[in-house]
Amino acid sequence: MTPKQFWVQLQKISPKHLAVDLVIILASLFTAGYLRVGPTDFRLYVGILQAYLPVIVLVRLACMTAFGCYSVMWRYISTIDASRLAKAISLSTAIIIAITFFLPPDMLRLPRSVYVIDALLVTIGLMGARLYRRLLYEGRANRETKDGKRTLIYGAGENGRLLAHRFKSDSSLDTNVVGFIDDDEKKADLIIQGFPVLGNRTALAHIIEKFNISQLIVAIPDMPGEVLRELVMATRPFNIKPRVVTCATDTAKSVVEIYREVELSDLLNRPKRSMDLSPVRNLVRGKRVLVTGAGGSIGSELARQIMALEPGRLLLLDHSEYNLYEIDKELRLSTHDTQRVVPLMIDLKDHLSLRTAMLEFAPEVIFHAAAYKHVHLVEANPHSSILNNVGGTKALLDLSREIGVETFLMVSTDKAVNPAGVMGATKRVCELLVTAMALETGRRYCSTRFGNVLGSSGSLIPLLKSQIQNGGPVTVTHPDMTRFFMLIPEAVSLVLTAATIARPGDINVLRMGEPVKILDIARSLISLMGKTEDEIPVVFTGLRPGEKMFEELYIRGDELKTEHPDILTLTNGDSTMAEDASEILRVRRLVDEMLDAAEAGSKEALFKLNDLVKSNYVAAADEHKDMGVLSYFVRTSSQQPH
Repeated sequence: MTPKQFWVQLQKISPKHLAVDLVIILASLFTAGYLRVGPTDFRLYVGILQAYLPVIVLVRLACMTAFGCYSVMWRYISTIDASRLAKAISLSTAIIIAITFFLPPDMLRLPRSVYVIDALLVTIGLMGARLYRRLLYEGRANRETKDGKRTLIYGAGENGRLLAHRFKSDSSLDTNVVGFIDDDEKKADLIIQGFPVLGNRTALAHIIEKFNISQLIVAIPDMPGEVLRELVMATRPFNIKPRVVTCATDTAKSVVEIYREVELSDLLNRPKRSMDLSPVRNLVRGKRVLVTGAGGSIGSELARQIMALEPGRLLLLDHSEYNLYEIDKELRLSTHDTQRVVPLMIDLKDHLSLRTAMLEFAPEVIFHAAAYKHVHLVEANPHSSILNNVGGTKALLDLSREIGVETFLMVSTDKAVNPAGVMGATKRVCELLVTAMALETGRRYCSTRFGNVLGSSGSLIPLLKSQIQNGGPVTVTHPDMTRFFMLIPEAVSLVLTAATIARPGDINVLRMGEPVKILDIARSLISLMGKTEDEIPVVFTGLRPGEKMFEELYIRGDELKTEHPDILTLTNGDSTMAEDASEILRVRRLVDEMLDAAEAGSKEALFKLNDLVKSNYVAAADEHKDMGVLSYFVRTSSQQPH
């Protein structure tokens, strides 16, 4: 410690604290002498103790100051502070003993064991004084929190312990911790931070009722969604909305910042997996990367994550001016090199503008996320959807072959599996086109298929929230309808990873976890927003054209595992094109005929779409042969046009 730092520490000494420490140091020294020599000889050593007293006091105080013992508030003393105090006393004792070696030989000396006894006594005394101050403070704070919200903490680990201590010591948080619940049987009936572990989550309802709990706080980070859903359902009869900890260890945070209410994304959260993005960095670093649909939910997250991986230039393509403006602005603010971001306001159906941009910027890697995705809108506008989804993808693929794009990944959907509507069917045809181009060029052109992502624009969740806010009813298609859900950042990270491990023509399939009932999501949202089903009724409306009761991710069920546990693959796009080269020509011919019919507004386009989807599965089993595009337009036609 420098003299300047020592002076700063010296100025922090409180006269009141100094007085207490002086009394303890004096009392410890004389008590140590008395214990060492006994009552008979003690009078002979009093004079020696008095002579040594100034040196001992100065050395003790100097070491305590140097170790920062006076910069600690006594009411908040911790094990770290106690360790610092112990080190200061040990050092000062060693210095005092060393000084005695330099005393004149004829000078009376204290037995060295006196200094050892003194060190023990003064350590106990100084620490005891500080601990007593902390106990007084916490006792008063504890009495003041008795009238606070009766709170149960789920998770008796480190986060839970720190949170309980924070509530116990800070009466301003108005929280009375009753105890913990924890699923670890080893913690049953233990006392942690002065509070009992009352049981596990199976006994939650009983504990809430028995102890009159009014608040439940989850102190386990990254809690699996199914556990949180269980907690929400268990607490709903008691009108309790669980909260989750954000930063229990940060004492500078306000009560609002310590924890927050459970959000729907928490209920759908999956266990975290480590994600090694170094192969993705190698794929895009220094490269010209194009993201289509860059203003959408998936496209914008792709752009964010790719930007962090240091591409040479990031091309953002979208036909929505506002969406493109938003992501372009965000990424430009995140980098000092604004020339790396290039916004391209182009509609994929505008093939001339697309060609001009592709030839000018010559991307080396393409992530194709642009598409019309909303099922009922696509059903109502099938021809424009075919032209956008299929025609745009075909044009992009043809230009990619022309300029030599190395890697092309198309974002697909679970609705492409045995499609029941135009949207899923168009995405299935896009998968076929990507596979065909990969088989012809041998380049890494592939598709990645996954289900719904939470928080995407125009998705189910905002609609349900709006219905609840407006007083209901909440509309659900069917009580048994299920969907797969994934958080956008995780889905995009897996999409990027899939681009590095896929072989030409493959379809990558992301493991989405277990499907979740839409009805369960609706009920959870009603509860999270502080309502009951008596206030917000649930109405079942029936399937709309193009909708399926259950979404599928796999066509055959014999998908192959990859080096990543959450990515599976369907080789050659699950099509017959690899075995029969003429099938590629047939697919291209049908696609051209379908696009021409769509351009003319003819229903023939839908029948071509139906034929493409029905005939291009490897597993063309009997149960699949009659499946096709069960579109409203096909189903209401009395006969197929000739």
